[in-house]
Amino acid sequence: MFFGRLNELEKLENNFKSKKSELLVIYGRRRVGKSTLVKEFLKNKSSCFLFEGIEGLSTSKQIEHFKSRMFDFTKDSLLEDINFSGWEKVFTYFTEKIIAQKQSREKIVIFFDEIQWMACGRKQLISIIKYFWDNFWKDKNVMLILCGSIASFMVDKVINSNALYGRITEEMLIKGLNPDEIASFFKGKRDKVEILNYQLVFGGVPKYFEEIEIASSFNKNINRLCFSENSLMLNEVEKILYRQYTHAENYIEIVKILKEKALTFKEITEKTGKKSGGSLKKVLTQLEKAELIESFVPFEYGWTTKFRKYRLSDEFLRFYFKYMEPNMTAIKNLNNTMNSTLFEKVSKENLKIWFGFAFERFCLKHSWYLAQRMGFANEVLYASPYFKRDDSTFQIDLLYKRIDNVIVVCEIKYHNDLISAAVIKEVSRKIELLDIPRGYSIEKALISLHGPDKALKESEYFDHYLTIEDIIG
Repeated sequence: MFFGRLNELEKLENNFKSKKSELLVIYGRRRVGKSTLVKEFLKNKSSCFLFEGIEGLSTSKQIEHFKSRMFDFTKDSLLEDINFSGWEKVFTYFTEKIIAQKQSREKIVIFFDEIQWMACGRKQLISIIKYFWDNFWKDKNVMLILCGSIASFMVDKVINSNALYGRITEEMLIKGLNPDEIASFFKGKRDKVEILNYQLVFGGVPKYFEEIEIASSFNKNINRLCFSENSLMLNEVEKILYRQYTHAENYIEIVKILKEKALTFKEITEKTGKKSGGSLKKVLTQLEKAELIESFVPFEYGWTTKFRKYRLSDEFLRFYFKYMEPNMTAIKNLNNTMNSTLFEKVSKENLKIWFGFAFERFCLKHSWYLAQRMGFANEVLYASPYFKRDDSTFQIDLLYKRIDNVIVVCEIKYHNDLISAAVIKEVSRKIELLDIPRGYSIEKALISLHGPDKALKESEYFDHYLTIEDIIG
């Protein structure tokens, strides 16, 4: 299934239609749909060559796999007797047999998927690609796409490499799908609150939604995918963290200390005992690029402030640490996976509260998307929670600062009922405690499942309303 990604497809098409060769780098967390995006783009392209690295293989095995793919393209029977001693020999053959003999005027697309596995985690292959790009490919109307799912490799050894400096024409970080794009998976067959609840657990990762049985209820799907022996998501944390990073223990440590609450950089260094140097900043940056954590600043401070806070943002990791990890023994000892109701048993006392906090995080993560829905996305400078450094009890869930000197205070409610006028007192108290910059006006927004009741709407207290209908679409 393929949904959404219209902006990403447009970027790829623009690069394809350009009059010069293009070198693109595409990266993002695993299962986010990078390969699916490129393959959708390649439909109806006549001159395209796809090579995918295989996790865990040595360089010689990667080359053997590459050779078998070249045979698919060239049908050269002599390939069977050729033993390539390295990537230089491979690309020399590829250039002579495919690039040099190109007849069509259409651009050639070369797609190296999971480039980190092709390179066996080392930068040597990137230097070799640079040599062939400079000397043989860039003048042949080539679109080279380097794609990978390990952020540390893609950022350090590809994007920031000296080899490709000044050569990359498009850098695309692929993130999770937007809420309305996710809704397309359900084909209008499930309630919109239920669709939202799936997003609060699985985020915007397409692969997770492909595993959902649309004809089954939310609880049945969660039990099957997360709370059954040998279920799909049981080892997902290992795949997200342990297989993604060299020295994975450094990344796992950060994730685990951020699962409880947001922390400043200084607080993270104190909890980990690590020096506040570049290595810790690098770990945080890579986790943020992988959408596993996020950072935000108080709106009265600049973007580089030391009061920036980090928190765990990956929806599934939060769900895992709350409900799955503490019950792993029970999950693995289940005998009848078809009739499991373990999820209901372990979550019955606090699931609604957990969904409430998850909805607040969801709104912050999709703040620009929600601003579009409210009609002021073009005016937004930034969005963040509002908190006072010396008062941990006071926080505004989401606050926008706009270029037209407007502060939008958002109240977020995960309630199954209409919101009554009693919320006015609650929001007014928060605004009284808010330090409003001179010359700024205040607007108020209510983001909830079903919107205001009649009395609240007639009060005209809020300037903006968003409901599940606006969010899911």
